[in-house]
Amino acid sequence: MSQFGAHRAVPGPVVTASEDFGLYGARGGFPSVFWFVGGADPQLYSRAAAAGRIQQDVPSNHSPRYAPVQDPTIKTGVEAMLVAALCWLGR
Repeated sequence: MSQFGAHRAVPGPVVTASEDFGLYGARGGFPSVFWFVGGADPQLYSRAAAAGRIQQDVPSNHSPRYAPVQDPTIKTGVEAMLVAALCWLGR
């Protein structure tokens, strides 16, 4: 969270990324991670969070109503991957 600040990051629940995701890294002998980069409209997310209705009111990537906000979602995703790569490379 230090890269993005508390206003741009929220803790997420521990979830299964997919049934087979863990097999990729294990089979290849390398570490793997599955990230979630939020793309919901901030006002929609805030209203849903305040009402305790995130699961019901904020469409996820498998929903036909899923429509991520392009900016800053793409920028944030690229920035997160860059930060992770630099950390992994020790820079």
